[in-house]
Amino acid sequence: MSPADSGWLDRDRVLALLAKGAVAILATDTVPGLHARIDRPQALARLSELKERPADQSYVILCADVVDVRGLTVDLPLDVRRYLDCLWPGPFSAILVAAPGLPEAVVAATGTVAVRVPSWEPLRDLLRRTGPLASTSANRSGRDAATDLDLAAQVFPSLPVWQEPEPSGSKEPSTLVDLTGDRPVVVRPGARPLPDWSGDA
Repeated sequence: MSPADSGWLDRDRVLALLAKGAVAILATDTVPGLHARIDRPQALARLSELKERPADQSYVILCADVVDVRGLTVDLPLDVRRYLDCLWPGPFSAILVAAPGLPEAVVAATGTVAVRVPSWEPLRDLLRRTGPLASTSANRSGRDAATDLDLAAQVFPSLPVWQEPEPSGSKEPSTLVDLTGDRPVVVRPGARPLPDWSGDA
């Protein structure tokens, strides 16, 4: 990436770089993260290099809305669809059964995919233009995640940063919940506790 492609950039410039296969630092409604288009293989490979983690570890995918989520998963049971309506938009990442044909980098060894619809409207607007983005915290494996854009830019100074005021609210990661079984299972506690599950809501 050339020097002109790094630094704090406006939305249009960041969108253009993501389209070319770059990795960018974006603010979210939880913690800032590294992001790449899931239809750009070179960008997904770059994510693994930057994170210094095995290429077979999958990423959360951010989506603009539930319609995009359905394109990444198999048919969802009615009770799961209703529960997702309680979770999103919001700081909850849901593990669901992955649809066939997704890039290996975003599919876990269990055949699942982790997806989220964030609550911050500027980010959802960007996602409507990029399509789903692979997302991971702004840190190298085994180290603490950056909790604001300034820290993220210090850790990864060669990456472009979306010059958008950060949203107020939690600086904790999303709550990760497995929805592939009979009941939700919290895999990683995060920004908010899970809503109640009735199974027939």
